[in-house]
Amino acid sequence: MPIESELAVRRLSVKDVDVFRRLRLEALSHEPFSYASVFADWARLSDRQWRQHLSHPVFAAFVGGRPVGMMALRFEHARKMVHRARLVSVYVQKHARGTGIAAKLMQEMIEHALAHGVIQLELAVNAENLIAVRFYERHGFVEVGRIPDGFLGHDMKHDELIMVLRLAPPFGPGQIICRTVPESQKQT
Repeated sequence: MPIESELAVRRLSVKDVDVFRRLRLEALSHEPFSYASVFADWARLSDRQWRQHLSHPVFAAFVGGRPVGMMALRFEHARKMVHRARLVSVYVQKHARGTGIAAKLMQEMIEHALAHGVIQLELAVNAENLIAVRFYERHGFVEVGRIPDGFLGHDMKHDELIMVLRLAPPFGPGQIICRTVPESQKQT
């Protein structure tokens, strides 16, 4: 039976705190080089702190009722930045990678962001995580910056890539706006 027929993606509520905790700790323990956060910091969070994290949109993918992946959004709140959101906590279990689950989660993130007035998704990714970088590029994200030594830890240094996806007007999908002033309108 194809995985799509068993796949369900939904937003987690505070009632799903155990699902969120299990997926997040699994991600941090199995993929420690992929995240800025560290397992030990999250492992000591109180139940209240775990529930607080779910006040932000966190979506999980379930196959046959079992959680296999997640993605979350962090909305900007400053008035001049409310059109932006950050994609965070991206994780899919190894056995479920390459099955379309991450793409389905991304689709849900984009739809949720658009429904909340977001026209630009942003993310930061370890530059060494080429599988993740390629996944984001396939979904229209473009690299707009690089932070040297953005990730330090485990006796390693890795650059952090900043990537952006334009979702809707005024920019349009994938467009980065660079306006130039015609020579006739330049002030001297």
